[in-house]
Amino acid sequence: MTRFPIVLLDYDGTLAETQPAILRSLKEAFEASGYKGPSSDALKHQLSKGGTLQTLFQAIVPDSDAEDAQAFVRHYRAYYPKADQEETVLFDGVKSVLDDLKADGATLVILSNKHAPTVHASIERFGLGGWISNVIASEPDYPHKPDPRVMTDRVRPLFPEVPASDFLMVGDTAADLGFARNSGIASCWASYGHGSATQCIDLKPDFQIDSIAGLLNVAR
Repeated sequence: MTRFPIVLLDYDGTLAETQPAILRSLKEAFEASGYKGPSSDALKHQLSKGGTLQTLFQAIVPDSDAEDAQAFVRHYRAYYPKADQEETVLFDGVKSVLDDLKADGATLVILSNKHAPTVHASIERFGLGGWISNVIASEPDYPHKPDPRVMTDRVRPLFPEVPASDFLMVGDTAADLGFARNSGIASCWASYGHGSATQCIDLKPDFQIDSIAGLLNVAR
């Protein structure tokens, strides 16, 4: 049996080490958009917030408009598949942990701010579909973590009768932990990921894991 029947799993920095592919694609997208690529440290700082491509671009180019941001996103998405294929890997032990959680009776859901087609492609490439019951990721006109409407509009319709106490959000950034707090569900900080330690600790997660294997101790 599992303590949390519904486990919501972030993808980037929680299940997969995507940062090298993301950094490479971001720099390429900035250059294609006519801007000097920011330093890796500047990009990592923005990535630690767990936002979207649009919010990252607008934070680095504050005088940009929506059209600029949309063009940047198009460039990024054109570059990312190749970088993802060449550089992204699952964290050690992911498949074993998912296997054990599912054997314990947990329903596993990917909940990501990443572009939905990209998440689906990654899940297929790594062969994770057998463990994952649903994928909730970034799509036009839908809210993103940490907005609690992600819970009410996207998660709750899948599990309308499940009490809040049955959910666990597992993620590496303040967006994940803030979403859990805003939605009234338990949170687990994946401290090995891409998030800011200061921001995440300030949100007082219910649990902390230093590797994906630690999730079994939280869920059981």
